[in-house]
Amino acid sequence: MRKGFLLIVFISSSFLAAAQTGSISGTITDAKTNEALIGANVIIKGTQIGAATDIDGKYTISGVKPGTYSVVLSFVTYKADTINNVTVESGKTVTVSTAMNEEAKELDEVVVQGQRDRTLESTLLLDRKNSVEMVQGIGAQELSRKGVSDAEGAVVQITGVTKQEGVRNVFVRGLGDRYNSTSLNGLPLPSEDPEFKNISLELFSSDIISSIDVNKTFNAEMFGDVAGANINIKTKKLLDDQELKVSASVGVNSLTVGQDFYRADGTNFLGTASREIPITDLGQYTFDNSFQPVQVTSPLLNSSFGISGGKSFIIGNRPLRTFVVASMNSEYFFKEGAARQVTPTGGIRQDFEYDKSEYNASQLAMGNFVYDFGQNNSVSYNIIYIHDNTQTVGNYTGFSLNGNDDIADPNAYKTFVRRQQQNSNTVLVNQVLSEIQLSERLDLNLGGSFNLASGNEPDRRTNFFIFNGDDNIINSGSSAYNHRFFSFLKERDIAGRALLSYKLTGKEDSNSKITFGYNYRLTHRDFEATQFNFNFFLGEVVQLNDTDGLFNQQSIDNAVFELQTARGTGSNAFVPFTYSGDRGIHAGFINAVYDFSDALTVNVGVRAEIFSQEVVWDTNLSNGSQKRDKTYFLPSLNVKYSLSEKDILRLASSQTYTFAQFKELAPFFYEDVNQSSFGNPKIIPAENFNIDLRYEHYFSDIELVALTGFYKMIKNPINRGMVTSAANEFSYVNSTSGAADIFGAELEFRKTIFTATKNDKSTTLDFGVNLSYLYSIQKLEDVTTDDLAFEPTNSESSLEGASPWLVNSDITMTREGANGRKSKATLLFNYNTTSIYSLGTGGPGGNLDINDRLVPKLDFIYSLDLNNHFSLGLRFKNLLNPHFKQTKEVITLAGVRREEIISDYQKGITTSLGVTYKF
Repeated sequence: MRKGFLLIVFISSSFLAAAQTGSISGTITDAKTNEALIGANVIIKGTQIGAATDIDGKYTISGVKPGTYSVVLSFVTYKADTINNVTVESGKTVTVSTAMNEEAKELDEVVVQGQRDRTLESTLLLDRKNSVEMVQGIGAQELSRKGVSDAEGAVVQITGVTKQEGVRNVFVRGLGDRYNSTSLNGLPLPSEDPEFKNISLELFSSDIISSIDVNKTFNAEMFGDVAGANINIKTKKLLDDQELKVSASVGVNSLTVGQDFYRADGTNFLGTASREIPITDLGQYTFDNSFQPVQVTSPLLNSSFGISGGKSFIIGNRPLRTFVVASMNSEYFFKEGAARQVTPTGGIRQDFEYDKSEYNASQLAMGNFVYDFGQNNSVSYNIIYIHDNTQTVGNYTGFSLNGNDDIADPNAYKTFVRRQQQNSNTVLVNQVLSEIQLSERLDLNLGGSFNLASGNEPDRRTNFFIFNGDDNIINSGSSAYNHRFFSFLKERDIAGRALLSYKLTGKEDSNSKITFGYNYRLTHRDFEATQFNFNFFLGEVVQLNDTDGLFNQQSIDNAVFELQTARGTGSNAFVPFTYSGDRGIHAGFINAVYDFSDALTVNVGVRAEIFSQEVVWDTNLSNGSQKRDKTYFLPSLNVKYSLSEKDILRLASSQTYTFAQFKELAPFFYEDVNQSSFGNPKIIPAENFNIDLRYEHYFSDIELVALTGFYKMIKNPINRGMVTSAANEFSYVNSTSGAADIFGAELEFRKTIFTATKNDKSTTLDFGVNLSYLYSIQKLEDVTTDDLAFEPTNSESSLEGASPWLVNSDITMTREGANGRKSKATLLFNYNTTSIYSLGTGGPGGNLDINDRLVPKLDFIYSLDLNNHFSLGLRFKNLLNPHFKQTKEVITLAGVRREEIISDYQKGITTSLGVTYKF
């Protein structure tokens, strides 16, 4: 990584020579109507330097060397205009605005070279208005205003999208990770985590995001394994001739102040970790790292640094636009809370108070290279490298027991558990995309990607000690109580697409076209894990501040403990537990759009998708394989009817499917302190049917109100369920052989409350709110298609992760002065009600549902642009500092139904101060 950052710095140094430059900006309007002209070209005469106007008719050409120029303005069907004697001075912005007149004669050919800026809220809202499909988007401008730092934080601002605490990915309309899909610039992404189907959205920093589209309805050009939404991240690219920006921030989390903070031995600030297993002989104690955690003595300050920039070069009279980003972040968190296991009747099997030190380090680098050739033709290459490392040290103190019903039992014992863990994930994305105009009506879109992902958990360390009244002694009841665990995941993903579109008319503003397309995707995953257990023959005394005094070579030599793997000590002891997964998709589709009138547009598509998935495993539970092949024919319909210029009615309907992800199929037993999970290889695919009806009213280019009603039917739905056993073990099941029904309504509202101007100073107050109501119901049963004893406790239930109410609201005050100073203050509020984490099992009298309790969240974001170059930002995140609670419903022996808390913690208030300088 050091070499990578030096390379970025070296590249960026080429821009420093242009730091002493000025800018040209202004507004282009229609001379008769005074309306803004969108996409007008503004070029400095005799150069390739220029810009295109945005939705407000505004443009900016930055990085212009001091001097006197002529500026040429052009737009389709308008008379070209030239403004002479435009003087640019270093560090200043000169304003060139004009009103253009329409040209009476027909133009034979006009080439528009401007780039639409999809980072702007106004541009995305215009795209949404013009789109035939139901798409909601959020861009970099809105992310900055709301203080959003990554893609996950972005999508939860969208109506009907929420984040379940403890789960890395989002829920859309009550549907979680397995029902959603993630893509980058329209091409699919692999997963870096064995627990999930989709890549973690937290990995994608806002530094690389131009915009994110959330498509909650299906169309034929999308992969069919989706029921909730496809989340498509669009990366930034160079819009001006050149740019350079540097940013840095520092902050602190309130719960880390004054705490003794620890990291596992062998970890470091950057989060780099070795993937090698150091043991090759069970008789030799050759572990690299200590069992004793390391106290962090440096200030626990969160920090970030980023640099981004680009430059346009002329090659063969055509522009090559380059844009690079590099950033690094570090964050400290400290959690204090409770972790418990509860019996169906309310007895407490395990009751821990814990503190957890958590440190996250991430680095990101991106390069985007776009070459325009010919007329309206381009080819681009994107490369992204992401490294994300999370380190935790958790100390759990309390009571637990083996085989008894309640810690009130006199056999309950005081327990100390320490779990030290490191998760190191990397993603490498390579994409080649092209857009080729074969003729005035025929377009060809080709794209391909080769992606690599890894998710490693090297040297997880767990200790389990018992306090006998005088000393802490080793819990020798099972050799697995004290262990070291190594797991490694590699995933390779190859995808390609080809789209041939034919416009049915020659009208510029017509939507009518037919598209023929083909998609291909091949994914291969390898996962392996080795666990080393310490088999103590007696309950040896251990010192908490010197665990290595017992865990060492001398103890092996003196037969204090025997080192063994989870496979024992025989000839196959070092054979890891493994599973591998292969997924292949071939799809062909036809997608037709037709304007029946100026008001009515209909989009009909059909997709034929051949899906193949195979999982092979040899794990701590069993060995075997499971393969499924299926062909789907997936129809889709989108109807757009414009009631007026500002009022639109939309209808969408489609059919899709959902396959269980690799981890949900592989029977690998993954163990945490308070719960464990394993896969179910006989889960059958779900089939999904969807219908949406939406009304939209656009007050202006940044204001709207939208009301949506929707219905989904999911046949053979897949849910997480608690296994019928004494421990907190979870697996995945088809919760019914019938169908789950989901009904919902969504309201979205954006409005400028007021705008006031006085003495060349303006003040604007904007308000936005979106809320979602969701009702889901499924009749529960123990299906016969798998071998897992589900035995639901309730006869019916809502879906896992489905919060009935979701609310996102923001209010922003913007103040702008004539001197270029601009400030924004935003207050954000998020709220989601209780949802099911896991369905209850065990039949009547068994385990009831486990629920994630409602969580309110409040953030305050302030930014101040001192001038065209220098800006400051202040963020207060999680101001309410709520308790994140997980509860389990129980029925006491007296027949009283109540909820017991099984998890409870806070995340603290995070404060940060940032600075950005644009050259």
